[in-house]
Amino acid sequence: MFTMLILSGFSALRGATVYDSDGSAASVQALHNAAHDGDTITIPAGTFSWTSRLEITKGVTLQGATTINGAGNDNPTIDDATIITDDTRRTGSERGIIKVAIRSNQSFRLTGITFSPGSDTTVASSDGAIRFFSHRDSAPCTSMRVDHCHFNSLYQGKIIWVNGWVYGVADHNVFDFSRGTYPFLIMHDTWGGASQTNGNGSWADYPWYGTGKFFFIEDNTVRSDTRMPSYFIDTSYGGRWVARHNYLKNSIPSGHGTEGGAARGQRVSEFYDNTINMTVPGAPSGQRSGTSLWHDNLFIGVDSPRKSHCNLPNFRETPARPHPVWGMADGTSVWDQNDTEGNGTYVEGRPPYLFDSGTDTSSIDSKGVIHDSTKSWTPNQWVGYSIKNANPASASYGLGSFIISNTSNTITYFYYSAPDGGHLIFNRGDAYEIHRVLTMMDQNGRGKGDQVAGQQKPVNTKAAKPWWTHEALEPCYSWNNIHSPSNHVYGLHVHPAQPTTKLGLDYFNLGADFAWDTTPSEVSARYKAALNGVDYVGPFVYPHPLVSGGGSPTPTPSATRAFPGHLTKKQRNAKRVTNTNEAWIRRSLRRDRE
Repeated sequence: MFTMLILSGFSALRGATVYDSDGSAASVQALHNAAHDGDTITIPAGTFSWTSRLEITKGVTLQGATTINGAGNDNPTIDDATIITDDTRRTGSERGIIKVAIRSNQSFRLTGITFSPGSDTTVASSDGAIRFFSHRDSAPCTSMRVDHCHFNSLYQGKIIWVNGWVYGVADHNVFDFSRGTYPFLIMHDTWGGASQTNGNGSWADYPWYGTGKFFFIEDNTVRSDTRMPSYFIDTSYGGRWVARHNYLKNSIPSGHGTEGGAARGQRVSEFYDNTINMTVPGAPSGQRSGTSLWHDNLFIGVDSPRKSHCNLPNFRETPARPHPVWGMADGTSVWDQNDTEGNGTYVEGRPPYLFDSGTDTSSIDSKGVIHDSTKSWTPNQWVGYSIKNANPASASYGLGSFIISNTSNTITYFYYSAPDGGHLIFNRGDAYEIHRVLTMMDQNGRGKGDQVAGQQKPVNTKAAKPWWTHEALEPCYSWNNIHSPSNHVYGLHVHPAQPTTKLGLDYFNLGADFAWDTTPSEVSARYKAALNGVDYVGPFVYPHPLVSGGGSPTPTPSATRAFPGHLTKKQRNAKRVTNTNEAWIRRSLRRDRE
């Protein structure tokens, strides 16, 4: 059965057709193959086992009968009317439930479907149950949307994988999970055009804060029942995302850095107007590359151990990951800005400055300390420098890490002990060198730089060789991030001895003395068009235009509540949580004006 409709808007230049499937994957695939851009394929109420992946290459809407009201709050109302059970392959090239690969002039929407576990309880690989890809076009795919879907405890490592050069939005969805699943994996590996790979194009472009050049995650409910905090977002390959107006239980963002291969790290993010409810103790979020804005978020439940919402480590400064492509950020890699003069200065073309060297005189499998009885150093003179093992016969040869402290004849360095990286160990007779890295490629607080190209052996195309990419200073900022009921103001955190990503240069904690949902003048003054591509005057329009300008979908989405100010939203959030002190919230946010 099909119905003719006349639609206006993106990719709907013809009389559109509504195709009614029988709910099976085979039926939906067959209707898709017959459909045209702008058409809709419906899936009726009922439960349907899908054993094969649906392949979408056309600009269609895939629509079920599930309804969700109140997404973005802790207890939305869900009617799981259309249920697809996941019996798809867990391995091989055809794993996943739905793959969408469309071109820049096409639009796709997934709405009103519940995805639940099938009989197979094997956790799938981390590549995503729902996959959004763009073709290698010269322009981005700007219209990808998933909304009013319930992802109910799937046996998947990642739920929604965004890759290529994709803008879009995920809104009014509910994610329930209990096994460390990531709701989102965001990558922009071909950002900038057909020739781009590994996120290099994203790192050669402006951050574009305040524009629609991101994948947006808004008005969702994410509920994790794990025993420790899980990750809401995983990102790398130049990934760019905005998360706003979400309710997150035990779920926090995470971003990979440029570290373990030729792929680049997360490029840019903005995280604001979210409620994060931590019912379990654990570390805060982690961001390992790029720039970010964190503002106007309410944290409730278990307090952060460091009164911080996000750590900013740079993994290449330690052996935390193998570094075959970019090298260790220990003051010697050609990809970094290193001290070449011995006085904190980088002169392009000059070799790294060797501050000191020697031989360990007494260590035996020492993890975190070297000993050199021939030295008479000033205590802590090497804090913020890096030490590397220079003994070719050592299993730790070439590994380095940053120095935490030193005495007259010992050096204590950051020892990475986890099994997923290298282990910097010194023994008697091991040679060592001390260098200093000033700015690490793709570190936190840095951004737009020279174009890099090449898969396995990348080069700076401007220098025609592996070389420092002259990245712009794009600081991370935090403001108005508050924990209730403690009244603690959260901020960004860096290990005090970390050589790069410095407070007051690469990141700023501005406190909580700003009216809610306003942009501090320091931030808008920094992110002018010369640095940002456009003047940043505040976040992108909310709701996202794909939400507010796409007509009235069926099923009708829950209306987004309009609040006169963030204070009202915080009061509403407070009422949801036992023992949350609303009076305190009123006092702490008294600067707000409705």
